[in-house]
Amino acid sequence: MSQQASEENKKLSNYITNIVGINKIIDRHYDNDEKSFFDIFTCDDPLYPGIKFCGTIGVSDHPNKIEMNDNSFKDIPIELLIGGYREFSMLPNILSTTGFYITNNGWECQPGSVFMRIVEMYFETSEMKHIMFISPFLWEDKLHPLKLETKTVHWLLCIPISDEELEYKMENGTSALEDIFQEKDIDIFDLNRKSAI
Repeated sequence: MSQQASEENKKLSNYITNIVGINKIIDRHYDNDEKSFFDIFTCDDPLYPGIKFCGTIGVSDHPNKIEMNDNSFKDIPIELLIGGYREFSMLPNILSTTGFYITNNGWECQPGSVFMRIVEMYFETSEMKHIMFISPFLWEDKLHPLKLETKTVHWLLCIPISDEELEYKMENGTSALEDIFQEKDIDIFDLNRKSAI
């Protein structure tokens, strides 16, 4: 079962973890059939010890076909990031389930996409139910698409959202919801936060 990470994914891992945090740990996550896998790193925020970040390494080896304005499709390789308080031990599981929907099921993933009911699978008591993807604004000055030999990798940040927030986004658009998040200064690291709407 143990397969070495490719040289490209080792470069990718070093690049992202040096930007995102310190004390990295990398674990391999397998799907239910134990046929496909990718790695997930966990590291600490260098400034706020109570916050940890997790990210995928290897989702970008799989197609992420995005429909363009001219109805053509373009493959945009991505990796995912999520942040949360240390007490939320299910963060890597939320991230791996999200990643397997892309790698195994071919779900399209871009800024504004929502994968439904993923938070709820692991944290039933929270008002947060779904994962919405946004550009990784926490590192906007440092984190750029990484050009490797076979792929150029982009990153997306996973934000947990509520039923009401999802409904608002569907009616008013992603940027309208992001405006409300900014206005109410939501804590994206708190999986237990109250819905902003």
